[in-house]
Amino acid sequence: MIIRHDAEALAATARGLGAQVIRGAVRYPGREGGLDVGDVEIEGPLCELKDQEVLVIVAALRPVQKAPAICGQCGTRCEGGECPACSAEREEAKRVVEERLLFDQEFSVLLSEG
Repeated sequence: MIIRHDAEALAATARGLGAQVIRGAVRYPGREGGLDVGDVEIEGPLCELKDQEVLVIVAALRPVQKAPAICGQCGTRCEGGECPACSAEREEAKRVVEERLLFDQEFSVLLSEG
């Protein structure tokens, strides 16, 4: 990985030579549906250079931090595949249904004996 200081020095050198430097987080889809870097839709500067030979330098300035997974059902933060809140709720509902079935079976036996 390129070190941030080295990438910034490279960008300063590029600016000094008259090159355009665009800096910012990469977002897709961007505001117009394309690819944005910072506040710039990246296709724009590239389209301005149509039919010219270009050199594009891309350097990450820091490692990506994963956004926490959020359960689409209940909004709880999830670590891994399954939401712990939804899983616990599902297990509790399963336990309640099993208890009710057992009660109904026992009640049916009592009614048939009487």
